[in-house]
Amino acid sequence: MEATAQALDEKQVSDEAPRPQKLTIRHVLAVGTGALLCFSSSAIVFNTWSIFVVPVSTELGIASSQFTVLITIIFLSCSVMASPLGNLMEKLDLRIVLSVSVALCGTGVLLCSQWTEIWQFYLSGVLEGTGVVALSYLASPTLVNRWFNSHMGVLVGICVAMMGVGGAVWSMVGGVLIGDLGWRSAYLVLGGAVLALGLPATLFCIRSYPSDIGLQPYGEAERVGADEGMQWGVSAKKAFRSPAFYLLALTIALFNGTGQAGNMLPTYVYHLGDTGLADITPALAVMVASAVAMCMQASQAVAKVCLGAIADRSIVVALCVACACGFTGTVCCWLGYSSTALIYTGSVLFGALYGATNVLGPTIARHLFGPREYTKIYSRIAVFINIAPAISVTLFATLSEIGWDLEFATVLGIIVAILVMGIVTMRLGKHLEQTLERKPS
Repeated sequence: MEATAQALDEKQVSDEAPRPQKLTIRHVLAVGTGALLCFSSSAIVFNTWSIFVVPVSTELGIASSQFTVLITIIFLSCSVMASPLGNLMEKLDLRIVLSVSVALCGTGVLLCSQWTEIWQFYLSGVLEGTGVVALSYLASPTLVNRWFNSHMGVLVGICVAMMGVGGAVWSMVGGVLIGDLGWRSAYLVLGGAVLALGLPATLFCIRSYPSDIGLQPYGEAERVGADEGMQWGVSAKKAFRSPAFYLLALTIALFNGTGQAGNMLPTYVYHLGDTGLADITPALAVMVASAVAMCMQASQAVAKVCLGAIADRSIVVALCVACACGFTGTVCCWLGYSSTALIYTGSVLFGALYGATNVLGPTIARHLFGPREYTKIYSRIAVFINIAPAISVTLFATLSEIGWDLEFATVLGIIVAILVMGIVTMRLGKHLEQTLERKPS
């Protein structure tokens, strides 16, 4: 009798314990949608604009610097719209918000094929920035946060790594189209790709929450109560009053801003070619500069997945790895006047720092503040993330004109500051108490 009673008690406890959700095709589609949006919309907006600078500026008869204002407008629009879109993603059907974002993004790119004045391109920049902020910074972390209880770092890393892959693919496609058909046709094809790849995924492949179709997040239940509509986390109101939130926002913003220094490496190669250093001639500089840019893009794609996997085990170690790679890569490039091999090595290592923003930002935010109001909290952080590159692009361009020694020294100093602030952020985050509450409607 005692053995029977004990068996019944064990069965009752087993029945009451939350059971892990098995992986389903819907979980896979959620991650796949995030990856596809990064590969298409995000990559086309952020990674292909540079191939249009010369042909558009030449036809319109404007300075190339006037055209590059476009990317600044995109970043500023992202910053302005990050918070409102984060609120909408919490309140509305995710399919609606992301589909509208794809439509805005694709429309902005398509309209570029029709413009004849530079100010019209700036209007496209507003449309693209308004749409792409949700697709680049919020969609993948939100989908992974809602559909998975484990492996967030590596899954977000896989999604955002597709931005680098997409950048390489669409830059090549766009370059071929510009050469054969002209830049207007290239804009038409790229804008069509944004809509054709993004809309089917956002409309048919996802739902706002697993519970919408009777599922739970994949992986072991985080804590008892999660299956009762309750979630652990720090309230957005409490998060916005905490020092950890602002220090995290500043840390990730500096990651993103400092990563833009990598875009100056091709210019540095041209400088070495003009001065005859590192055995680079002016004619060879074009090839070396392209190879350096390709090395950094490939490196950041791989680094995003690797940093995500490391962050799942230790966020502090991931921070140290990203900063160590960025610091060493900067030193290698600084010494690149003596060897082309050092420049290549430096660009590969710097790629790890360049790719850290989209992985460590979402992972640390989830760790500190929990899943309950994650999208609302991280959308505020995205405001800072997008302001930084709008400022740093001009800053690093100015520093390089003053002197490359000043450029590289500044980058090294910022990387050290990032590491210190990141570690302090993690320590401050230990004082944040996550509570089990129902998600605000």
